[in-house]
Amino acid sequence: MDPAPTPVALRPVERHVVSVLRDRDGATRRELAGLTRLPLTTVTATVASLVARGVLAEGFAEPVAGGPRGAGRPASTIRIDLAGRTVAAVQLGRTRQSVTLVRLDGRVLESAEIHLDLTQPFEATVQELAEAARCLSDRAPDAVVLSVAMPFRQGAGAPPIPMYPPGEAPFTRRRYPRPDWLLSDPSDVLTRALGTPVLIENDINLAALGEAGHGAARGAHTAVYLSVVPGFGAGIVIGGRLLRGAGGVAGELAHISVREDGDLCLCGNRGCFTTARRNGPSLVDDIATAVGRTVTLEEVISLAAGGDVMVRRWLTDLGRTMGRPLVGFVTMLNPDLLVVDSALGPAAEAVAAGLRETIEHRTSPMTHHGLEVRPGVLTTTAVAAGSAVLAAESHIGRLLG
Repeated sequence: MDPAPTPVALRPVERHVVSVLRDRDGATRRELAGLTRLPLTTVTATVASLVARGVLAEGFAEPVAGGPRGAGRPASTIRIDLAGRTVAAVQLGRTRQSVTLVRLDGRVLESAEIHLDLTQPFEATVQELAEAARCLSDRAPDAVVLSVAMPFRQGAGAPPIPMYPPGEAPFTRRRYPRPDWLLSDPSDVLTRALGTPVLIENDINLAALGEAGHGAARGAHTAVYLSVVPGFGAGIVIGGRLLRGAGGVAGELAHISVREDGDLCLCGNRGCFTTARRNGPSLVDDIATAVGRTVTLEEVISLAAGGDVMVRRWLTDLGRTMGRPLVGFVTMLNPDLLVVDSALGPAAEAVAAGLRETIEHRTSPMTHHGLEVRPGVLTTTAVAAGSAVLAAESHIGRLLG
């Protein structure tokens, strides 16, 4: 297998050009000269060198429909070259595990199911992760992103559970064990073992990044992705960057207290949202109870898409319930967009309707004016697309030193 390319060392003027392009969807040479305040001749020579070395890419922007067309050939647009690089997005989910090969510009190439035993010794896990990361391509990916179904803080790992010593918590969700090796951040160890940069991130945060970079939240300044299917939670993206919080637990909707006399929660709080409603794989239990038989999430989505009154009412009520603990959050943060779980597919609109109703009823007009609530569009690829965004940020960060 061919190794991943070695990062390119940049001269100061080259770093300046790349830093200007970092948060832009391309610019012409003349625009770069204005943005960098460098002579056009310097910009032209610098761009030529960076394009030749695979740091930047050159193309022509599509003309705006109905807009004026100038005479002659249009000016080419310069972008950081992400299309030629890939990331292996490894999802260590609650109910399934997979690896997806994605270009850093967000294009999904291929995907495969995998089966990792997260309770085995770390050394064996490293070997399995290496095999998973390289199973879809002859060339090693430029990065590996591990998606985990728990809060995770870079440099520190998963936060400890206050009520129990590390490793002694009586977890009931046996389908997603909490590996000891995630209680600290093993990114550096994995990077050395796999020979490519390894990043670890919470799955809901990655889905939020995916929708912000390549989906329903593209162009929004402050977007909040609301998860339902894998568990109640939120990913917050401001100006294209994740808001993780001081302890890596920003957006933990599941652990907002909604009942003072509620059940004790494993997090150490009482009456958390996750204890007040069924969560995760048991999301469809309410409907199963109502119809007197087992139903799957796929069936719920199909019934909602077909207009089933009971299912749509249940989903709308779910949106109303989720909206209540979000009222104060929406008032304080004043986002311009709420994105409802991509994995709900056509069922997400009913949840979005309930969210809109609660937020409009319980917040001031100046808070909810201009706030959009819409379903996510990356039904099966949100986490993979978010992995591409995260890996692209890391790649550019390494270029800039």
